[in-house]
Amino acid sequence: MKKISVITLFALFTFAMPMMASEQRHEREHHHRKEMRGTFRPKAMHHKDFTMMCEVVDDASFTDKKIGVIKVACISSYFNSKQCAKLLSMISFDEGKLKALKVIAPRIIDRDAAEVVKQFTFSSNKDKALEILRQSYQPKKSEF
Repeated sequence: MKKISVITLFALFTFAMPMMASEQRHEREHHHRKEMRGTFRPKAMHHKDFTMMCEVVDDASFTDKKIGVIKVACISSYFNSKQCAKLLSMISFDEGKLKALKVIAPRIIDRDAAEVVKQFTFSSNKDKALEILRQSYQPKKSEF
């Protein structure tokens, strides 16, 4: 009787484990296909992470360094409009804010342009900011 249960366990582990791995692989592939179809929805950076990032941006002494920190964060993170507005508010002049917006705009997950545009002083720069946002909202043409 004991031999049968050992053999049964061996058979279960031999055949069930690869099936479990196959199911996990299938789930990962399904998630990847969803991303490729466009149903994947990115989420904005978590509040705690964003707070830490703001501290680093605020500690940077020059506009170019602040934009550099933002560029690094944009590699793997997304932002909502309020977060974008907060980052832009840490930059002193409109010229620097426009440079930062060019970096952040493709990573903004919502379309509340009013929050972002409020950060600019001059109407000409507000128009430029709207144009940057408009271009980032348009889907990219396929290269195929």
